[in-house]
Amino acid sequence: MTTTVYEAVASGGYALLFPGAGAQLPSMARRLCRSFESAADVLERAEKVTGLDLVRLCQEGTPAELATAEVSHPAIVATGLAAAAALREHLGARWTPPALVGGHSLGHFAALVEAGAVDFDDALRLVARRARLMSEQTRLRPALMASVGGVQPKRVVGWCADCPPEHGVVVAACFNGPEQTVVSGDAAAVRWVSARAGEEPDVRVRELTAGVASHSPLMDPVQRELRPDLAAVALASPTVPVLLNSTGLATRDTGALRTDLLEQLAVPVRWNDALRTVVAAGLTVVLDTGPGQVLARAAALHPELDPVALNFMRPLEKAVPLP
Repeated sequence: MTTTVYEAVASGGYALLFPGAGAQLPSMARRLCRSFESAADVLERAEKVTGLDLVRLCQEGTPAELATAEVSHPAIVATGLAAAAALREHLGARWTPPALVGGHSLGHFAALVEAGAVDFDDALRLVARRARLMSEQTRLRPALMASVGGVQPKRVVGWCADCPPEHGVVVAACFNGPEQTVVSGDAAAVRWVSARAGEEPDVRVRELTAGVASHSPLMDPVQRELRPDLAAVALASPTVPVLLNSTGLATRDTGALRTDLLEQLAVPVRWNDALRTVVAAGLTVVLDTGPGQVLARAAALHPELDPVALNFMRPLEKAVPLP
C-alpha cells in the first residue's frame, strides 16, 4: 500500500477530499503546524481574514471552544487547506496536482480554493459569514442532524416523510454511502426519526456535532441572505475538476460550479455519488485532508478505493512516506 499511495500522489492519480461541518477535533492542526511551515502559514492567513484566533484554536482549542459553527466552520476549512499545503511541502518537487478535488458540504469551499476556482480570502470570508447566519437561524429554531447507518437511504427518506407534523421538519440531507444517510431538521423531528430508526435491527443512529440543520428547509432563510454574496464571488476556471455536492459529478465549468454553490445549502449532498465518480475516473487512492477520518471512512465503503487520512493518528510523513 505504501508504494501505491506514494506513486498515486506523485503521478496525480488520486482524489483530494475536504470534510464538512462536525469534523472538528481538539488539537486538529497541531501536528501539521509543528512539522510543516506551510500549514502554519495557512492558519495565520485564515486568522487575518476571519478575525478569529484560529492559530490557537486549531492547535489548542477545547471541544467547547470548537463547538459553535462560527468557530468550527472556518477552523475545519483552514485545517483542511493546511493539510493540503503540508502535503505539497512534504512532496516538494515530486508533488503533482490531484486528478479530482472535492469537499463535503462546508468542505466544498476548501475544494474550490485548492482547485484555484475561488480566492482563499473570499472563501474564508464566505465561510465565516455562512456560519454566523446558520448559527443565528439555529438560535431562532433549535436544530439537529443525525447519522443513520445500516439501512438503505430510501427507508430513511420514508421515515422522514412519516414524521408527524407537530414535531417539525426533517429531511435526508446527506447521502454519504450505500447505507449511510444523514438526516437534518427540527430537533424534535430528527429525534423522532432517530427513535424510529433505532427500532430496526442492526441500524446505527448517532447525533452529530454540526450544531446546525444543514441541507434542510431550516436553512432556506440563510440561503436567501447568502445568495447575493455567493453570486458576487469571483469564480475562475479550476485547475482540476471539482466534485459537485448537488450531483456528485465532476466539472471544470464555472457555470455549473456557481449553480452548485448557490444551491448548496438547499439540496442534499450526493457524496456517495461523488465517490462513484472517483471510482469511474479510474482512481483508487483518495486523500482525506480533514481532522479525523470522516471521508476516509466513507470512501472505505467502496471496495475499489484506498483511502488515506492525512491528518489523523499518523504523522503525514507516515501516511504518505517517501521512497
